[in-house]
Amino acid sequence: MMETALLTQKKQNGIEAVAEQPIHSNQIIYQGLFTHMSDGFVYCKVLFDKYGDAVDYIFCDLNKSFRHMTKLGDKPAVGKKSSELFPWFRDTCLEWLKLCGKVAQTGKSIILEGYCKPLDRWFSADVYCPEKGYVAMITKDITARRKTEQALRVSEKQYKKLANSIADPFFALDSCLKFNYWNKATEKFTGIKCTDVLGKHFFCVFGKNRVSRRFDNIYRDVMRTKNPRAFSSKLPKAGDGAFFEIEVYPTGNGISVLARDITERKKMQVSMEENTKRLEELVRIRTEKLNNAERLAAIGETAGMIGHDIRNPLQSIIGELFLAKDELGELPETEAKTSLMDCINAAEEQILYINKIVADLQDFAKPLTPCITETNLEEAIRTVRLTLDVPQNVHISYSPVKPFLALKTDPLFIKRILSNLIRNGIQAMETNGGELTIHAFLRDKFVIITVSDTGDGIPEDVKKNIFKPLFTTKSKGQGFGLAVVKKLAETLGGNISFETQMGRGTTFSVELPIHPN
Repeated sequence: MMETALLTQKKQNGIEAVAEQPIHSNQIIYQGLFTHMSDGFVYCKVLFDKYGDAVDYIFCDLNKSFRHMTKLGDKPAVGKKSSELFPWFRDTCLEWLKLCGKVAQTGKSIILEGYCKPLDRWFSADVYCPEKGYVAMITKDITARRKTEQALRVSEKQYKKLANSIADPFFALDSCLKFNYWNKATEKFTGIKCTDVLGKHFFCVFGKNRVSRRFDNIYRDVMRTKNPRAFSSKLPKAGDGAFFEIEVYPTGNGISVLARDITERKKMQVSMEENTKRLEELVRIRTEKLNNAERLAAIGETAGMIGHDIRNPLQSIIGELFLAKDELGELPETEAKTSLMDCINAAEEQILYINKIVADLQDFAKPLTPCITETNLEEAIRTVRLTLDVPQNVHISYSPVKPFLALKTDPLFIKRILSNLIRNGIQAMETNGGELTIHAFLRDKFVIITVSDTGDGIPEDVKKNIFKPLFTTKSKGQGFGLAVVKKLAETLGGNISFETQMGRGTTFSVELPIHPN
């Protein structure tokens, strides 16, 4: 039953019985309230020393909950000092006592919270002043709450420690997409300090661009659906070369984001894809070469038969034409003689062309064994020039660098190379005419021979096939001229290349060693 010192005091002051009746009725209500309430209630008189500092309490009233909280049990408490009931009171609760003393003096209410070591409990108290010199306190046992908060703080500390130990970027955002966590790895990858991020919106930190807008859409989708998402992307402000596998998880009030650095794995993947493409290209090239080899083997076999079967009749025809021209030359000059001579010359020209085709075919098909001797390149160019039929609208010039060292090579191979390149250049300028320039110069241990024309140039779709046998864009020819040049140059230990520009012409460059192995 609640102890009621105040009611006794009022009766002693002479309050009439009629007036006491409603007070007594309210007294029963309040008495039941304070008796059964779960919070502790205590009403105390504060004792002060001569300096005005609170030094003790005298209990005027208290309820069962307060007795239970403070482990008083059924001990008599009203009229007794706190220091009598709790020997540890002054040493443990001195600060609390001073604050309550100020409430009793000033009348201003306060809320206190603290730990009582002797009771091993946490308490909060709503302290107010019913009359000067007195305080009333409604106390709550908040031990469970404080332990939970402490556990949460420890858990949060461990969580942050764990998150900071992660080598990959990890950060968290609330439901408004404001950052509330940013680990050390994220600082490292982005170069942005945690203190410059916390509390700021995602766009304030990463800006608005295509990548950040994509992230924003994914984050909002995860918060809406509560389903985790994983995707690969660059992380805003993490460097152009960095690539991450990003996992987004929903949390109670936002999302958590873990970004695993897969830059090296991505590079390996790209490298593997490039290697795969290179292997596929190599397989394609090897397959093409194999197919070409089989085709060329058939061409070689055919060429041997054709060369043997055509060469003998050609020699006979050339001989007969020579005799015919000789006999025709002894006849008197007439219109018929002139006409016959033109016919013989035309036939001879065509037979020489057939002979060239047979020679190219046999040169390409058969194994080549060069005969290396000291060769005068300038003389070889002059000899080839004299054997070719040059149209009136084509002008040929030659500008060798002097003094020119003697070249050790096969002179027949050199003449065939020059003959085919010069003839190819003349054919490129047959319609409109132009300038064909032959140039030779030294570069390190190589001699470079260039043959340039001012024709129409080589189209882009033709370039890759220019040295393939049986490939030609001309109405006349079998497509062996440049293929033979390439084979001859490589047989001599050199190579051939070209530069072309549409409408301005083409330059073929043959690079040959001065002293071949």
